[in-house]
Amino acid sequence: MSTAKKQTILLVDDEEGILRALKRVLGGIGVDILTAMNGQEALDLLVGHKVALIMSDQRMPGLTGVEFLTKSKDIAPDATRILLTGYADIDATIGAINDGSVTYYFNKPWDDEVLISRIQESLKMQAVKAENKSLQKLTRQQNEKLKKLNSSLEQRVEQQTAEIREKHRELAKSFMETIKAFSNMIELRFQDVRNHSQRVGALVKKILSKLELNHTEYQDIVVAAFLHDIGKISIPDSVMEKKTDHYSQADWDLIKKHPVLGQTCVYHISGFEEVGHLIRHHHECFDGSGYPDSLVETQIPLGARIIRIADAFDHQAFANGHPNNEALNEASAYLVRKSGTEFDPALVRKFIECDAGREFLFKESSETRYLRPIQLKEGMIVATDVFTQNGMFLVPKGARLSEGMIGRIVKIDRVDPVSDGIQVFKMIETDKEEANYVPT
Repeated sequence: MSTAKKQTILLVDDEEGILRALKRVLGGIGVDILTAMNGQEALDLLVGHKVALIMSDQRMPGLTGVEFLTKSKDIAPDATRILLTGYADIDATIGAINDGSVTYYFNKPWDDEVLISRIQESLKMQAVKAENKSLQKLTRQQNEKLKKLNSSLEQRVEQQTAEIREKHRELAKSFMETIKAFSNMIELRFQDVRNHSQRVGALVKKILSKLELNHTEYQDIVVAAFLHDIGKISIPDSVMEKKTDHYSQADWDLIKKHPVLGQTCVYHISGFEEVGHLIRHHHECFDGSGYPDSLVETQIPLGARIIRIADAFDHQAFANGHPNNEALNEASAYLVRKSGTEFDPALVRKFIECDAGREFLFKESSETRYLRPIQLKEGMIVATDVFTQNGMFLVPKGARLSEGMIGRIVKIDRVDPVSDGIQVFKMIETDKEEANYVPT
């Protein structure tokens, strides 16, 4: 059984006989019928009832049918309006249709079947319009609710995004501290290469600042720079403690394995495939005379070519301890001389342009000062090896302090104080750029 609400139609005529005839004709189409004897009475009825269709005679005392239907638009704008008229009123009827006051008109006498058909058709259209209007209202209400919900969700998402970014930043920072710790493993083992990987990492970042790379490429190269010598952990102490000019051929054969051993060290770390690839090839030469695979020119990965330059520059500049201007100039000249054979000429030019080695210049030991651990600041360079009172080694000479390193020193100092404070150089240039990398 249908529960749809009946539609209402309003019949207006000053002759009761006409109204009775219309009610009889329309009584079987399932609608509620209101009647009025004149235009004003009909307007009063419209105020209190929702009417889908209005049918009015044209000639009535007081308001004519056209005048009444025109006024009815203000009260029931969505109703269908039908005018019953005679041929004498055709001009007024056409005018009313043109200005929208009348939807249809029927001449008297009317054809019952045609009238019923037209009214049923109109009521169906009214039902569709009413349903659409109801749906539009519901849609607006739901959209408003969704808007409020979205606003609330956006705020929550923004808050959670900010929290995730902060966690990511902390994770990235912790990750880079771990990478630097790994790079220090070889340097803590062999005194003559202390802080080498840290400096190579800093030099590489200077070169990368002159290139346009995406985030992943940049970070893979930086991480590989810090870890480029990690394969030397597998080389016996008896070899690593020798000066290079005392190496036998057997020693050189072992040393030349460290790039491949380094790749093996990181091979099983998720997201480090490219890092391992760069470590493997950081001793390739531009002319193909390098190792382990004798690659030439652009066969050598870009990152490996960059690390090769930074690695060689650092070895040359720090051959006799912390460099002065002359040592830096000689190291730069070495790169230029070997450009095209050992090194990529274009990248050597980039390196010279950015003057990367100048950040390693600092005052002699007379320009140092002693600080307590809590006075240390990120970027300071340590002037001497740092030990606790019980002999625990903390930081090598020449290390550039990071926030993480300072935090560890402060924590250890509470349990095992640092002997005589920490000696740092007074005037330094700090490079606070931190890698922001998390392997995927």
